[in-house]
Amino acid sequence: MGYRTNAAKLDFSEILSEEVEAELKEAAVVSMGTEVSELDLINIKDLCDQVLSLSEYRAQLYDYLKSRMNTIAPNLTAIVEELVGARLIAHGGVEGCRCGCVLQSCVWC
Repeated sequence: MGYRTNAAKLDFSEILSEEVEAELKEAAVVSMGTEVSELDLINIKDLCDQVLSLSEYRAQLYDYLKSRMNTIAPNLTAIVEELVGARLIAHGGVEGCRCGCVLQSCVWC
């Protein structure tokens, strides 16, 4: 969006409901706050890019975790899902792993 003066001209319908879009535009028009400096705007945009990049990276990590957990411990993954299963394995370690229990295809035993 950039400066609040741009709010009235932009279409936010793809990311906001009509009501929220109307509230945003109204708030931008009647706001008594100061204008954002050019440097602040650049930093805000950079931070937004970093947040989007981290969000994409998180999705990639989750896909990797799902793949590894389905390979390493498919039964545990089926019972408690990938994230909880990975946390259980990380917390409990692999020393007590017995292939006859939950981790039938465990690669450590």
